[in-house]
Parts: sequence; structure tokens; C-alpha cells
Amino acid sequence: MIDLHSHTWFSDGLLSPHELMSRAAELGIRQLAITDHDSVAAHRAITAQDVPTGMQLIPGVELSTLWDNREIHIVGLFIDIADEPLNQLLLRQQDKRRKRAMDIGLKLEKAGVTGLSDYLADLPCEAISRNHVADFLIDRGHARNKQQAFSKHLGKRGRYHSQAEWCSISEAVTAIKAASGIAVVAHPDRYKLNRIKLRRLLTEFTEAGGDALEVSYSNLHPDKMNNLADLCCELDMWASVGSDFHTPHTTWMDLGRVRKLPAHCEDRALWLHPRWPVTDQQQSSA
Repeated sequence: MIDLHSHTWFSDGLLSPHELMSRAAELGIRQLAITDHDSVAAHRAITAQDVPTGMQLIPGVELSTLWDNREIHIVGLFIDIADEPLNQLLLRQQDKRRKRAMDIGLKLEKAGVTGLSDYLADLPCEAISRNHVADFLIDRGHARNKQQAFSKHLGKRGRYHSQAEWCSISEAVTAIKAASGIAVVAHPDRYKLNRIKLRRLLTEFTEAGGDALEVSYSNLHPDKMNNLADLCCELDMWASVGSDFHTPHTTWMDLGRVRKLPAHCEDRALWLHPRWPVTDQQQSSA
């Protein structure tokens, strides 16, 4: 199996890189991409000896971008983690994450909720996210779960919402390509775009040099997957797959929990890309 989208505790995942790889190996994942948000720290922490026998670890990242006043995530696969321009972009993105967390912290303090900065300082993550703030609110009894934390406190209509000014899609794609990577639009149905806006997003992405679209991922309805496969074919894009794994507690997003690509876009599978440096090309759910 192939899983091209997963997270460790260096962004907003629960597991360490070693725990993540061990779980992937147990589940039969042969090609795994670790794609932490705006961070490649997990890959720096891994040595060749750490990778389970028979597994190919793919260096990746997931960049947050701003498009049409929406946060859009772009995954980069097979990136050179030592590429200096990419690392400079990641440092800028991480700084924006810290500033957003500080802004939320100030708003919380004004409301009498203290301790966010100390809570975040104790975490192993390099890229602070709103998920971490949501965990803090749950821990302190201000939200029952992640859904309430975002709808009531951290989302666009939330009391403590703060918008980060992410890089553009063009900047993200340029950085990924310059680092010898393959650029992929992540989980496209989660942006709540109608078909016209989604087509415009994907068109601008491909015009910037983007390569692929996640067509199959966790918790995606088969009808939506078929629609994404149609767009993939219409716009001459490659089709990627990935669970977007964060924690084993959300079993519906576990590693490898992706459907096979629809038959009419199998020939667009990303592992058939001419730049894909893999000799044993496999179908994601075979």
C-alpha cells in the first residue's frame, strides 16, 4: 500500500516519527510520505537505519497557503529537505504560526483564560497549529471536543479567531519544485468550494506549475472521489492518495485508509509520474 499524506508530533500529529513508521509497517504500508505542516523536522530526526525494512520513506511537507481568503494546503513530495529557499519559507511559515498563537493567547487572556504559551512550550512540535490550541481549550474545560473548539472559539466565526497571512499558492509550488519536489493539492473537498471555484483553484495551481490532486483520501464519499477523478482527467493532473493521518484514535483516518483510484484515472496515478523515483510502482490500495 501507498500513503502519501501523514503527520507526526512535529506538526499536529500524535505520534513520533518512529511510532508513525512502526504503525505504518504493521498496517502494510510500503511507501509512506511524512508531510508535516510547514516542517521537515521529522525527516531530520530519522536516519536510514530507522526506516522499517521493506518501507520507502518519502520526504514531504504540507504548506499552508492563502487563496481567495481561504486556507489551502499544498503537499510537496520527494522534496530535498536541505534546500535552502524551501527551509527559509518554512521558517517564515513557522513564525506566522507562532504569531497567530500569540494573538489567540492574548485574546484568551483578555477573556480570563491563561496558560496557552506555557502549554505550547511543553509540546514537541515545530509548527504550532490551531489544533494544539483546541487541545488546550479542551484540556482546560472550555470546549468539549475539537469540533466545538473550532466552531465556537477558533474558526472564522469563533470568538478567538486569528488569521495567518500564509504564502501564496504560487510561492508554495515554486518552493516545492525548486526543491525537486512534486506539488499536490491536499484534500480538495474540505475547502467548501463549489465546482466552479474548485476548477479555478486547480487551474491557477497548474498554471503555477503544480502537478497533482489528492483524489482518494480518508472519509471521502465515493461520489466526491469520482468527481475529483473527473477533474483530474479534465485538467490533465496526476492523482494522489493519502490518509491525512494524525492519530490512531481517529480510526476512519488511519494509515492506508484510502480507496483505490477510480478506474478512469488509474493511468494518472501519481506513482506513474515520470519523475517518480520509485522502481516498484504499486497501486495504492492493492
